[in-house]
Amino acid sequence: MSALRPAWLREFDLSLPITAQYLVTGNVHDLHLDGDDGHFLTTVDALLRCLVENAYDLVYRFDPLEGILLDHAGAGVVSNDFFPDAHLGRATVGAIAKVADLALQATAVSHLRVALIIDGASALWADDISVEVSRLMLVARRLAARDFVVDAVDPLAARVATSSGGRGVSPRNAVIWVGDAEADAPGWLREADSTRALRVPLPTLGARRQAAMELLPALDGFADSDADVRGAAIDLLAATTQGVTFRGIRNIVALARDQGTAPGNIDEAVRSHLLGVVDSPWHDPHLLARVQGARESVQQRVLGQARAVERSLDVLLRSALGLTGAHRGRRRGGPQGILFFAGPTGVGKTELAKALAEVLFGAEDAYIRFDMSEFSAEHSEARLIGAPPGYVGHSAGGELTNAVRERPFSVLLFDEIEKAHPRILDKFLQILDEGRLTDGSGSTVHFSESLIVFTSNLGAVDAFVESDRDARQRRILNEIHRHFTTELQRPELLSRIGDNIVVFDSISAATGAQLAERYLDAVIDTVRLRRGVALELQPQVRADLVAAALERLEFGGRGVASVIEAALVNPLARVLAESGDARTVSVRGLARVQDAWVLSVA
Repeated sequence: MSALRPAWLREFDLSLPITAQYLVTGNVHDLHLDGDDGHFLTTVDALLRCLVENAYDLVYRFDPLEGILLDHAGAGVVSNDFFPDAHLGRATVGAIAKVADLALQATAVSHLRVALIIDGASALWADDISVEVSRLMLVARRLAARDFVVDAVDPLAARVATSSGGRGVSPRNAVIWVGDAEADAPGWLREADSTRALRVPLPTLGARRQAAMELLPALDGFADSDADVRGAAIDLLAATTQGVTFRGIRNIVALARDQGTAPGNIDEAVRSHLLGVVDSPWHDPHLLARVQGARESVQQRVLGQARAVERSLDVLLRSALGLTGAHRGRRRGGPQGILFFAGPTGVGKTELAKALAEVLFGAEDAYIRFDMSEFSAEHSEARLIGAPPGYVGHSAGGELTNAVRERPFSVLLFDEIEKAHPRILDKFLQILDEGRLTDGSGSTVHFSESLIVFTSNLGAVDAFVESDRDARQRRILNEIHRHFTTELQRPELLSRIGDNIVVFDSISAATGAQLAERYLDAVIDTVRLRRGVALELQPQVRADLVAAALERLEFGGRGVASVIEAALVNPLARVLAESGDARTVSVRGLARVQDAWVLSVA
């Protein structure tokens, strides 16, 4: 028996002398590398190989589509016309009854060792079990209960005993149920002393590496590469296919071969397979130029935040050059980039996330925002990643997992992250570290092509007492560290964010004035486009509006916008409603009467 045989198959092989029934579940629809011959076998074929090696005389299989099959008949033991009906069965109710009859006949022949493989057993374990299926189950129990007694006088028995590998105990008759999940099986099968449950796992790292060694030589240029390049490609394919089946790995190599992928870039084929997308915006040849040329335009869009813009674009530049996770080697984990925007409200944190989405993906709608104050309760986890099976809304999925599955290339903004429930914060550990998350249905969602942006107002209010910008930044950073380590007790989340915390400056008077001028121009354009009215603001009125807007700088750009709305838009609405068909409105004066603003117009 090869040491390279999968562990579950080795357990099956070694336990044949003492086990009558097997319940094989899990990754049963996958292929398996059995031994060192480089051949991939289905689960049933791998089981059959073991049974043949252990000198079973008859191996019957019931297949839900093909019916009854005689998969193996020992040479010189059974002629081709022995149980001839076994060659003709179809997947009908009658076939289920027939396989039960065959099993009964086999138990009556004392010198034959018989195995019965029931494939697709989960379909037989449905709630509405028919009489025929019930009979099959009873017959399987009888077949499994019959011990095979070796008679030293019987030459056939001696041959079988000799072929058992010198174990001294011959294998018993065996019934192997192959199904999807152990929970699907009836209780009498799961709980029987004679039943051994074998769970077929997803391929381990060692098994994936063995598969890579068998499959990668099919790539152009692999055989001609030096040993270091070949070894690195094998390690890369094995490392990046965690959670992928052997069938999936085989498809990845086939995709790489069709696309002419170099062995050293096999991880690109892995990404294409996992996401179902061949072209990646991160590998757009024009992305690097867009990021390099975006500094001025983004700074014009997000006023007064030159340092924050520069640090954010550095993260994008790193990703555009393929250097994300470079310190980990070729096995990059986590998303394409991580940013933590901290600072007062209304300073441009959300606006910068939108700007980054436009730089990266050419569209602002590639930005997806989640207000984490809506996920402050523990049960809101189901809303984010989907409810588990059996709960209301399970089939709908989660807001986050659905969004990423539909748009894997996006900027994900988690606003006010400190307000999320700690249990929800734990989900980000896997996202930031491995770039993937398991949703409520058990499916894996990949975040490896996303840019993750968190925002927070932690420490921003207290930082206003500091007059020095660097002192304000230190105060905000200290508060973030205290909150995650002491209050939330999630220092591991902070460690995954690392040095990607970007502290935004408070809005200065100069920046506030620029914003006010921008909002005033926007009002003029909106009135012209929607009402067909030319709005004229006299210089003094414009100066008074800007001065009033600067009185609320503690609320950042939102404070400036709210003043413009209260002092100009609201009274202007009253003027336009009363002016009828006037095509021009000239504002010559501005006054505050108690809590309201009044415009003087001509």
